[in-house]
Amino acid sequence: MFRRGVILIMLLLIFLSAVAQAGEEEYLQNLLKEAEEKALHRDRYWHVLLHYKKTFFGIESLIDDPNFFISPSGKKDPESELLETIKTFFKGYNDEGSDTRCRFPARYKWLKERLAIDETMLPGSRCSELEKFLEALNPQSATLVFPSAYMNSPASMFGHTLIRIDGKYQSKLISYAINYAANTGDEGGVSYLIKGLFGFFKGYFSILPYYEKIEEYNDLDMRDMWEYELNLSEDEVMRMVLHIWELKDIYSFYYFFDENCSYNLLFLIEAARPEVNLTDEFGQWVVPSDTLKAVIGKGLVKAVTYRPSRSTRIRHWATFLSPKDKKLAADIASGVVSPSSVIDESLERQGKIIVLDIAAELTQHRFMRRDIDKETYQKRFLSILNIRKDLGKQDSEILNIPQPPRPEEGHSSSMVSIGAGTKDNKAYQLTGFRPAYHDLADRDDGFQKGSVIIFGGIELRYYPDDKRAFLNRLDIIDIVSLSVRDEFFKPISWKVYTGFRRETLYDEKEHLIYSLNPGFGFAGKVLGGIYYVFIEADLQIGHGFGHDYTFGAGSSAGIIKDFTNWWKFLLSSRFMYHPMGDSNRLYALEMKNNFSITKDHALRLNFLRTKSYSQYSTDINLLWNIYF
Repeated sequence: MFRRGVILIMLLLIFLSAVAQAGEEEYLQNLLKEAEEKALHRDRYWHVLLHYKKTFFGIESLIDDPNFFISPSGKKDPESELLETIKTFFKGYNDEGSDTRCRFPARYKWLKERLAIDETMLPGSRCSELEKFLEALNPQSATLVFPSAYMNSPASMFGHTLIRIDGKYQSKLISYAINYAANTGDEGGVSYLIKGLFGFFKGYFSILPYYEKIEEYNDLDMRDMWEYELNLSEDEVMRMVLHIWELKDIYSFYYFFDENCSYNLLFLIEAARPEVNLTDEFGQWVVPSDTLKAVIGKGLVKAVTYRPSRSTRIRHWATFLSPKDKKLAADIASGVVSPSSVIDESLERQGKIIVLDIAAELTQHRFMRRDIDKETYQKRFLSILNIRKDLGKQDSEILNIPQPPRPEEGHSSSMVSIGAGTKDNKAYQLTGFRPAYHDLADRDDGFQKGSVIIFGGIELRYYPDDKRAFLNRLDIIDIVSLSVRDEFFKPISWKVYTGFRRETLYDEKEHLIYSLNPGFGFAGKVLGGIYYVFIEADLQIGHGFGHDYTFGAGSSAGIIKDFTNWWKFLLSSRFMYHPMGDSNRLYALEMKNNFSITKDHALRLNFLRTKSYSQYSTDINLLWNIYF
């Protein structure tokens, strides 16, 4: 009797399970039908969550990791990915990492809302890892952060962007930073640049404590930071965070110029507020300052905070000291003199405070850069603090560091030039185009002073008298970093140029030649401007040479000065001796005057006088530069 009862119960359970499964299957089919009727696979938010973009061949996701897709054809088929996603909601999993509702919570949240999914019809699920993640972040608001350009890293030459997720804590330092960057390993030099240009690196999102990013950018790399608080609601920030979870450990191929840190972060903002279309506004070039302008232009920013770097603080404080006292601060940081020597100086209290504060900041900076070991650092730093503790606070005037122009206040990154000139008494018309980004003569507002970053600049000339037009130059890469040296910091300045330009050679004819011109040197401040000196190598290749090439070395020097906020002046000279291949001595004197009319319009007067192969040449032109 007992056995017969057990059998009946088992049969009943089997029957009920079959009925439930039939009900679930019917419910699933209804959901799939409704999704197709509503064409949810065409919905913009679905395309945002999957990073779909239109291509020449159709639609394709910018995510390259196959683990991001449920359907085998999901990368290129939004409908298949959506339907397969819905189907997986009805599968039971022991591993929450395999449960679609846990692994892709932003997808599930949206589909649940659009299809009014009844969760009682789904298998049980508990996403404990996701819950821990959300509890740790406690997302309430979001801030877009811009660390300024860092010329010693190709990936950071244009600046960088990341997103800070703020929780209930008052201190932003213990918030979390969302960063997207290439996993470059130990790559460096030319290999690093080539792989970054052509997408050979995998880019990943990472989540780190914000204070670690401040130490990296603000303190170690000496980069000012701007924090743009976004006017997103808590619900919108939650949507962003859920999508961040979906992207963890997922890669997409990283490209320096378009699919980079700035562009990929825009998908997170769109996931928070889908009606804001940001990612479709950019073409082949995406630089961080342009993404800032796009975000601000959409009305997404409600407040901006400036966070000066350690080097900015030190240099500001140093303006209140005499040259002798600046040297004293540097000597204390170097361990040459004891911090107690400040007490014996005939300095006012504020002067002593500044000397010791600079020494303390410099000591920390050198330890972070591993210029001194931990034992030396602790002994030196504590001895400075021991003297400093009895002197009180800095005056508010000294603590108030002037804010420079913000990154989005600079000129646009692309430029068209229209102008006319004369070379050796022959008139010409000139047209130029520069996709990116900034040169020494451009107005510096929003940019790093003394920097040049040009990729793909082109200049065409037309001589009406001869009725001929030709390519005058093609700047493939032109990078200059003038890092100013002072009592506290001794950086090396450097440059590299590669491209094609038209030169007059020994046969007194113009030829288009390839040039490779690297160099290094130093820069400093003089007369309110920047001076620089470089030692350079120079390789030129072309059929116009008797030996098809010439190679040598030399030097260049110059001065850059802003006479007003609209008039910028450059004067430079160059000497190159080429003993190999075609022998030649090159002398050049160049002057540029840049007159800013508005942020995105400028007139530029250029003068160039050269002597090469014992021939003199004079080139003068006036350009109208339009930035866009």
